Amino acid sequence: MKLCFGVVAAVTLLVCSWPARAEEPEDQYLRIYTVLQQADALNTKGESAQALTKYRQAYTDLQNFQRSHPEWNAKTVSFRMTYLADKLTSLSGPGAAGQGEAKGGSSTAQTKLLEPGGEPRKKVRLHPKAGDKQSLEMNMKMKADMKVGEMEPPSMKMPGIKLNMDLTVKNVIGDGDITYETLVSDATISDEPGVMPQVAEAMKSAFGSVKGMAGTGIMSNRGINKKTELKLPADTNPQMKQMMDQMKDVLSNLSVPLPEEAVGPGAKWEARITLKSQGMTLEQTATYELVSIEGDRVTDKFTVTQRAGKQKIENPAMPGMKIELEKMSGNGAGQGAVDLAHVLPPEGSMDMHSEFSMAMDMGGQKQNMAMKVDLNVQFESK
Repeated sequence: MKLCFGVVAAVTLLVCSWPARAEEPEDQYLRIYTVLQQADALNTKGESAQALTKYRQAYTDLQNFQRSHPEWNAKTVSFRMTYLADKLTSLSGPGAAGQGEAKGGSSTAQTKLLEPGGEPRKKVRLHPKAGDKQSLEMNMKMKADMKVGEMEPPSMKMPGIKLNMDLTVKNVIGDGDITYETLVSDATISDEPGVMPQVAEAMKSAFGSVKGMAGTGIMSNRGINKKTELKLPADTNPQMKQMMDQMKDVLSNLSVPLPEEAVGPGAKWEARITLKSQGMTLEQTATYELVSIEGDRVTDKFTVTQRAGKQKIENPAMPGMKIELEKMSGNGAGQGAVDLAHVLPPEGSMDMHSEFSMAMDMGGQKQNMAMKVDLNVQFESK
């Protein structure tokens, strides 16, 4: 479910940025070059921290510009990219151009047993073996309805998203902690009829660099994350580094958080967690019901609610754009299974409805926006 929120949040904020993409290439480049000049001026005055922020913003914007307009003054754009990379390196060291690690720091799920369920009851615990390998395929489909000011465009069709993740258990420590390695083997955005080209390109830009991302983690035998580290490709740029940092939340929550107590069919428990993604922070509560236990296979169904209050959003995908979230709410339901002999769930599905109310500062003008997103997720491990 954290992955689902990350996708919804990313797409929502990308949609917010689409009006800005209507600029002509010359206007876009001039805006980026203005930021670069501001960075140079700050650097000359010795204000290196503020200059670094501006250089990163210009680098991020210029790289996106280069992807969107590869034929526009290619030599000039390439020269500016090199110049900005040199500035980033000199001000922050070699890692500033986007290499290194992203370490997990997301909140840990807090579980509470609501009903123990019927007899017989037992403590459900994961018990994979070292060397165990799994692959998970996740498919997501979305629809968005948006209202900007008084304008209410028709529903927007989104391209499908498919993520493939491989997991290998490295060791199982005496107290039940599981160490593992992960690899995002594929991340694709499907080309579907009826999808606006700028929508598809924005999503491809956001998710394209996820492929090949590797990580390590430690999980308790109750499916609760203890540590996550993410290895980023050496050529990762600053924007993608920040965006892919959100993916550590996915690695942090690969399994259903199981209750401490012994449970039986009909048992209910809740898991509360604070989520952070794409600059937003919200509280999530998931309520699980144990449907059956057959050997190592535990089937469950769940509901989830998400709530976020008023807050300012600083999103790496849209540097310089000021967004204030007024409120966010989400409700969903799904079903799935847990294979206690493995880490990844064997199968599952979920439907989620999220609503966002926000205000954006675009060119000094405040613009109110309301958005509704419907998300369907299907996943299966192999």
